[in-house]
Amino acid sequence: MARRDGGRLDGYGPVKYAALLNIGLFQLTWFACVVGGVVWGLAGLCLMLGFSVRAGVLKGDLLVAGTAALCGFALDTAWIYLGILDYPGALVAPAWIVMLWIGVGLSVNHSLASFKSRPVLGGVLAACSAPWCYLVGESFGAVSVPQPALLAVVAAAWFVVFCWGFARLEVLSPVPAELKT
Repeated sequence: MARRDGGRLDGYGPVKYAALLNIGLFQLTWFACVVGGVVWGLAGLCLMLGFSVRAGVLKGDLLVAGTAALCGFALDTAWIYLGILDYPGALVAPAWIVMLWIGVGLSVNHSLASFKSRPVLGGVLAACSAPWCYLVGESFGAVSVPQPALLAVVAAAWFVVFCWGFARLEVLSPVPAELKT
């Protein structure tokens, strides 16, 4: 994925391909976490971390991933206590779902970077995908959604969190020009 001149993953072509690779790695990590739990999820996260190392942005990605992990843990634990979600045998958000939030954090500066300059669009897409993510997870037996209509609360929370997060990150680390399309 490096440029022929040995540079980092920057420039028009490599950045676009890197974003596609990041999307693929996140999808792999999502499936690994939902189906395989912590062990498989760790393998997916290791691949995503390797991507961050190769891109030369590990420090920034770890900061975002850590923030996403804390936020995700708080949200998914709240959903348990509010009766919106039920993770079998869990009193707090299980490790594998927190790992998914870490994966999201490891995508923000890559495949999700264009949403930093369009935070409302990023929030809308996150809100639309929230119910789907949990319902697909339910089909794999990873989570139970006792009252699917309450996923509207999750969607609203994702809208707020992702809007705020993308807007905040645009200030801290603006989107590279080649990703603003």
